[in-house]
Amino acid sequence: MTTPAYRSILGTGSKVGDRYADRIAEIVRATDVQTAKRFALLTLDSSNRVYNRAAVDLLAAELLAVAGALHAELVDVNLQTLGGVDYVVFTAHRLDGHDRFIVSNLSSVRALFELHGDGLLAPLELEPLAYFTSDLVTIQRYPGKTNEQFTHLLSNLAVAASSAAAERAAAQLPVRVLDPVAGRGTTLNRALTYGYNVAGIEISAADFDQYRTFLATYLKNNRIKHRISGEKVRKGPLAGSERLIVRIGGGQRLELVHGDTEQAAEMFPARSFDVVVGDLPYGVQHRASAGGGKARSPFDLLAASLTGWRTVMRGGAALGLAWNTKTLPRVEVERLLSEHGFDIVEQPASFEHVVDRSILRDLIVARNGGARTP
Repeated sequence: MTTPAYRSILGTGSKVGDRYADRIAEIVRATDVQTAKRFALLTLDSSNRVYNRAAVDLLAAELLAVAGALHAELVDVNLQTLGGVDYVVFTAHRLDGHDRFIVSNLSSVRALFELHGDGLLAPLELEPLAYFTSDLVTIQRYPGKTNEQFTHLLSNLAVAASSAAAERAAAQLPVRVLDPVAGRGTTLNRALTYGYNVAGIEISAADFDQYRTFLATYLKNNRIKHRISGEKVRKGPLAGSERLIVRIGGGQRLELVHGDTEQAAEMFPARSFDVVVGDLPYGVQHRASAGGGKARSPFDLLAASLTGWRTVMRGGAALGLAWNTKTLPRVEVERLLSEHGFDIVEQPASFEHVVDRSILRDLIVARNGGARTP
């Protein structure tokens, strides 16, 4: 039998990668190889062929990033080719119900298998969390839409890093998520699918209106009980902004504000959110005021907005951001976050990947270093 091709996803020479490799060696020495099992993850096909090429690497990196939440200790996470198809393969003694639930909700998982020595792939049932069907996230198609699997990935990493989200989940309360650059709602829809309460800020009136129309149509067509209301601010610092409020079914709530994300602290009460997730504009400039009088680079957008974003985050809440490293170097993002009181969450592998010739996308997760608050 031909030996399957495989490769490690850990970056050579990285502190996190080296520490993880050392930990693998310790576990392997302590592991009874007779009882260890091997598992394989097959990636979900993406409508974006460029993302498809990166999906298996990103799935492996995501698995490593959430490994601390698993009961099982993962050993030897690799990319392996079986029958001409790439899989993420790992070793563990067992996957209990808790672990299988986490693995089932990784962003690009299509199928989970137990891998036997003779190359047989035995399928295991997936248990994805889904308050809504997948078309809530996938049905919209428009130029510039963030790949929904990447949005899922970024959301997963931010939630996993948030002690505030863990506390609310343990208390059986809905996690609260903010997208401060909401666009037409890919992140909002992803969070709704997980059963979270969500809020967004969007400066484009067209995107605000199109998302309102889409969500109302989706809920009506799927016969989901809901109530929609809205208000327009006439006076004060938020004059001209509009707020959409949607109450859904068994108690979920969505708010979307048309306005400048720099004013987040004026839009929402302090310490409102457990998770903030945003896919920053990839271009050189970003319009940062509803009146269109200002234009900022992604760096300027972050510098002007981070104070407000942190104000509306609970202590221990996590911030997940994606951006184009060709217009904003990673070191500058890390510096800005640190200067604004965030603690960078180290990742065991790289998430940087190509979107097109002008966009090299990366992500970062940071935790609000403030004291925990209710």
